[in-house]
Amino acid sequence: MKELELLKKDWKKQEVNLPRLDTSAIKNMVQSRSSSLTKWILIIAILEFLFWTVLGIITSNDDNFQKFKDLHIYELNIVLSVVQYTVTLGFIYFFFRNYKLISTQDSTRALMKNILRVRRTVNAYVVFNLVFIFVITCMVVAATLMYHPDFESFRHPTGEETANFWVVLAIMAGFIIVILAVFWGFYKLLYGILLRRLRLNYKELSKLEFKNQK
Repeated sequence: MKELELLKKDWKKQEVNLPRLDTSAIKNMVQSRSSSLTKWILIIAILEFLFWTVLGIITSNDDNFQKFKDLHIYELNIVLSVVQYTVTLGFIYFFFRNYKLISTQDSTRALMKNILRVRRTVNAYVVFNLVFIFVITCMVVAATLMYHPDFESFRHPTGEETANFWVVLAIMAGFIIVILAVFWGFYKLLYGILLRRLRLNYKELSKLEFKNQK
């Protein structure tokens, strides 16, 4: 028993000699990490916007325009493109604002609130993109089935062609699911890691706030 007491005293002496970080230093460290993660979210969103913009410019030619006109979705595609660019630029602005707020916060509670705001904004951005991709894909598939010459028999199934009707529908539905799964995996990988790290930062700040309230 005496040996155990001596060992405990020795441990306490070692704990006293260990360097301790005050709450302000820990908060600043978490704030710095959160600011860096938010900056990367902003950078990735900008790069993604530039990628789709460049891709749109490259694929903008008379042949593609004519294909959209033949499918009767030329005007609708223009409207949806304007909506996509407008909303995406809006999200980029919110990402930038969130980055500035996190970088300049003095209060631990306010920093926690802004981390939650960043997570909500990213989640809303991902949901918007997935819904938009779903709408675009369904629009192109539906227009192709309705107006493309290769699907003339599909539009008026009779007898044995009825079976082909359901096969084509199943293939198209599977195509839409695959497209959504690919983009969901892309966003999960791209933003998921950053959001998980932000979540860890939030938990660390929560513990810090709890200690301060004691």
